[in-house]
Amino acid sequence: MAAPVSAAALASHARRNTAIRAREAVLLINEQLNQEVRVENWSMSQSIKEGDICRGVVSDVADFGAFIDLGSCAGFVNVTEITWASFARVSEVMQRGQEVIAVLIGADPAREQLLLSIKGLQEDPIRKFAREEFGKIIAGSVTELTPIGIFVSLMDGLVGLLPQSTLVSDGEKFRVGDEIFVEVIGINLDSRQITLTLSR
Repeated sequence: MAAPVSAAALASHARRNTAIRAREAVLLINEQLNQEVRVENWSMSQSIKEGDICRGVVSDVADFGAFIDLGSCAGFVNVTEITWASFARVSEVMQRGQEVIAVLIGADPAREQLLLSIKGLQEDPIRKFAREEFGKIIAGSVTELTPIGIFVSLMDGLVGLLPQSTLVSDGEKFRVGDEIFVEVIGINLDSRQITLTLSR
């Protein structure tokens, strides 16, 4: 026969169950409140239109972009929308706590995020380059040697191609890091290609 359970033990068990149910109720209420806040914040974000300018703070950085705290809602900047400048890692150009100003370019309802672009507020360097450097002789640095030609680092993070067909077979040899002078003979804004020829 099982030993009789004391009144004190029953009372203790009841108190534990009550405490557990209370904690579960609190967690459920908090979850509901958080969900309501998210829904409210996302609803508020619907009043923002594409093209609007937003100010926020970087809350996290990943290989594929940066998450932005906009206060009332969350934003995201894809790695391709951060800057026109070249960089190897997002962390090189974005840090947590950094204040940013961006333009709204879309929304992701599934993730309840506004899609932002920082470089959308920056001048496209290739357009400035086209206005100021087309047809001119400028200095550059050899960055890569390939069968199709030589890639040359130019100003503002731009890279141009010195096609193999423009190189004469007079024993000219180049190495990565060589400083050379080139003439800008072609620019295509759609493909973002810059064609060069050696300055003689």
